[in-house]
Amino acid sequence: MAANLIARYIWEVNALAKARHGLSLEELNEQWRDSYLYDDKDIVRKTWWEHRNQIGVQFGIDIEFDKQNKRYFIKSRNEINRPAIQEWLLDSFAVGNMLLQGKDLRGRILCEHIPSGYEYLTEIIQAMREGKCLTITYQGFWEEEAQVISLEPYFIKVFKQRWYLTARSSAHEELRTYALDRIQELHISNQKFKMPKDFDAEEMYEAAYGIVIGKEEKVERIEINVYNNQAKYFRSLPLHSSQREIETSDCCSVFEYYLKPTYDFIQELLSHGPDVEVIHPNSLRQLMKQRIEEMTELYK
Repeated sequence: MAANLIARYIWEVNALAKARHGLSLEELNEQWRDSYLYDDKDIVRKTWWEHRNQIGVQFGIDIEFDKQNKRYFIKSRNEINRPAIQEWLLDSFAVGNMLLQGKDLRGRILCEHIPSGYEYLTEIIQAMREGKCLTITYQGFWEEEAQVISLEPYFIKVFKQRWYLTARSSAHEELRTYALDRIQELHISNQKFKMPKDFDAEEMYEAAYGIVIGKEEKVERIEINVYNNQAKYFRSLPLHSSQREIETSDCCSVFEYYLKPTYDFIQELLSHGPDVEVIHPNSLRQLMKQRIEEMTELYK
């Protein structure tokens, strides 16, 4: 029932978002009758009032009513001030519902299967909310055997469709990051912990590209040359929030970043092959050169 309600909320938000001048309740019902979610019941005013309220609570979207024209509408997505997690949830649910509507096109809508470990999310979020420790059986990629670890769950982060948990373990006096798909078992313990009042996860990752925090690296100003019209890709999907295009010419564009040159950032640059060249700093340029030479040796 809860999942179906969320699906209805998303359908209602999308219906209003696509209507440039809003919709009357009658017009909304006309579209509702053509929806795959339609349950042979129209949306009555009392139900619609409850849904509008829950959409505001769950997604931070206020559905307004124009009394003069008797139409409901929402502000443009760019004007809606909602947290990133709500934006992400809304987009995820919307895509999921769109795929469900296309279930009759089996074989023509292909999805990527990734072992993200999302099945542990509910318990991790519950432990975070209640301030309780977790006990996990975890086998890292470089470990021969799994280990049982007691953790204080600080926050979760998704990167490239994989979920990660950053936590303080009983064995280490520092924060470490654990991939959820490497967890074999997970239990919530009765042991309590307190989050530091001044802890800020977003600040912690402000100078990081992906999931690697980079304890040894320092923040540097990085410049890269992007060739072969790939600048359009970088403009549409920036690698980092600090990205700025500082030079543009017919052959290439120069992008500037302020971040730590961690392993995952270097891997991202290498993935673009000859379309990306590191200009500054020289230390990163030489490191890229070394990695490329090592790759070249493999193919000789």
